[in-house]
Amino acid sequence: MAAFTGVCADIVAAQRRAGRFALTAAERELFGRWHEEAAAEPTEANLPLRLLTRPFSPRPIPEYYRYTSLHVHEWFLADAPDPVAAAALALRLTLADLLDLERRALPELPYLAERVELLTGLTTRVADLPATPRSRVGELPVDETRAFLLLGCSGFPQSDKHEEHVFLRSVQACELVFFLVRRLALPAGSAFRLRQLGLFADLLNGIFEVLTTLTPERFMSFRAETGDASAVQSMNYHLMELVVHGHDPRREEIFARFPHLSCLRGEPHVEVQPLRRVVAGLGRPELDELCAAAERALLVWRGRHYGFARKYLPDSKGSGGTDGWAYLKRFVTKNAPPVPEVDLAAFACL
Repeated sequence: MAAFTGVCADIVAAQRRAGRFALTAAERELFGRWHEEAAAEPTEANLPLRLLTRPFSPRPIPEYYRYTSLHVHEWFLADAPDPVAAAALALRLTLADLLDLERRALPELPYLAERVELLTGLTTRVADLPATPRSRVGELPVDETRAFLLLGCSGFPQSDKHEEHVFLRSVQACELVFFLVRRLALPAGSAFRLRQLGLFADLLNGIFEVLTTLTPERFMSFRAETGDASAVQSMNYHLMELVVHGHDPRREEIFARFPHLSCLRGEPHVEVQPLRRVVAGLGRPELDELCAAAERALLVWRGRHYGFARKYLPDSKGSGGTDGWAYLKRFVTKNAPPVPEVDLAAFACL
């Protein structure tokens, strides 16, 4: 498959016309009905239709998932013999697709030069990471049809602003890293997997470096159209935090606010121990060092996330009903000792 055809081509064209936000109520209702009809009798032939129309389903889907189309990534990873390798491949494909988009826009938008340079370096870096003990991410085989569906069914901004593409793909890339980190954290006794964990976790900082080529003014040009699609609704992120840092009672208010996160409340999740504590119990100093390196990468990313929110949304509430950057600030450092010295003011200036 190299292109969408028939009704799928029409659905793609409608969403690209002026962004999803501009779709009429009748179009949304129609796409939702098509999804329910296809989902009632799922086949390989109607898979593209199901993937393209799920964000319009009348089912109770959190806004974050409608916006990000993460159901497409879930499909891509489902039943993969090696979920880590599959997620690493999806990450490479996602960033490469964004790079191609920005390169094509560069002649008309010269300010994208820095973004293109950073993305070029980041995609090269991802390709060189170890996917398995015997192969790097760039060496993984690509099923062209699956790759086409992954990218073609997930790249629909809400607005007609070019800048929203880097935001949307960055969110999707971060979600893939969250998945990689939580899968690599367990079991905790493998030096190779802990080393992978640290390398992939640090990609979050590279992704945010790309994202900060988006100016606050250009970010605000499309922010309203994203509505209530807050990343605080991300199950994947909260599971990563749980696996790496253990239960954090400060998140209970969020888990109570969103029904799909309520399963994270109470047992057995309150008993989950921080990864560093589990690793320390193994009595292998080399694993302690690898775990600390991964935690440092995640600490820097949390600081960057806080800094981004403070710089880009200084006076705004978070789209998920939180108090915005002040909410993120509370979670930059963790309670488990030792807590590194953190210069929050420096992060806020990033």
